[in-house]
Amino acid sequence: MSHYNATYYYNTIEYPAKISFENDKLVIQFDVAQNAVFWFYDQVRTDQTPQAFYYPGYPLQSLVVLSKELSDELSSRIEQHKKKLSGRKTGLVVKLFLAVIAFVLLAYFFLLPWLASAMASSFPLRYEEQMGDGIYASIKNDYEVDAQKTAYINEFFKELHFPSKYDVRITVVKSEVANAFALPGGNIVVHDQIIAGIGSYEELAALLTHEFTHVENRHSLRAMFRQLSGRVFIGLLLGDASAVSAILVGNAELLKSLSYSRSLEKEADEGGAQLLAQRNIDCNGFVRLFQYLKKESKGPEPSEWLSSHPELDNRIRNIRKQSLCKQSSPVQNMQLKTLFLKLKTAE
Repeated sequence: MSHYNATYYYNTIEYPAKISFENDKLVIQFDVAQNAVFWFYDQVRTDQTPQAFYYPGYPLQSLVVLSKELSDELSSRIEQHKKKLSGRKTGLVVKLFLAVIAFVLLAYFFLLPWLASAMASSFPLRYEEQMGDGIYASIKNDYEVDAQKTAYINEFFKELHFPSKYDVRITVVKSEVANAFALPGGNIVVHDQIIAGIGSYEELAALLTHEFTHVENRHSLRAMFRQLSGRVFIGLLLGDASAVSAILVGNAELLKSLSYSRSLEKEADEGGAQLLAQRNIDCNGFVRLFQYLKKESKGPEPSEWLSSHPELDNRIRNIRKQSLCKQSSPVQNMQLKTLFLKLKTAE
């Protein structure tokens, strides 16, 4: 290790010293046997005189060097550590910036949707019903309503005797795509193509109990809140439920292809199966309905209901495992069967 001679000042006391360099500090020895002082490069200061260096703090310390080589070396190391420190600060700022961005993204994609979904559960019922009617009004012009089938399917649904806080209204519309979807507040839309494809009243009951559970548990409202969480959250934060309704009504098209989370789909399946079992309707109606939709997906135009309700094989297995379905004793319901046949044959 190279050593250089210099003069070290402690206050006004002068000491002859030997200078050596380490990676992060300057070593000043003025008594080789025992005493040494350490100056860290990032704290060393200099003035306009290249041979004079200072160390902040009390008591005042200074160093006077006569060797240009020592002066250049020390100045160089001080500059290097300033750049390194600046780089570390820049790196810290970049990391902090990235952390903030990551937090914002996490909040936007996870926390905000979760909060919006939670707030949907406490959204006033009257606003939800008004909003559902507004959404229905905004999309009904896209369809041709089949009035006779609508009358039969509502009779069929009433015969299931589901208690509900909603006035559930089902509309059958003409479409070449097998689909059904629930609107917030009690409206359910069923395409006649899916009615044409199913072969038993148990399948229709399964379809309606599934969509009814979406309505009853506010799945459509919660899913829309999640997909439009940013704008919805601001409206809720301001306490303006009517503004939230306007946002959701303005995005009514979402309901045609709204995708629910796996947990909500499972809840709708299991809730629907429970309703069937309690009424002694064969839960295999769900199985046959899913098998039809699976077959439908292989055609040239896949079912929209299928595209928003994934993993049918898993859902079939889940229905078959339901204890209430295993324990129930299905009984033929001639009233439901008759209404289903009327629905199927209605022109």
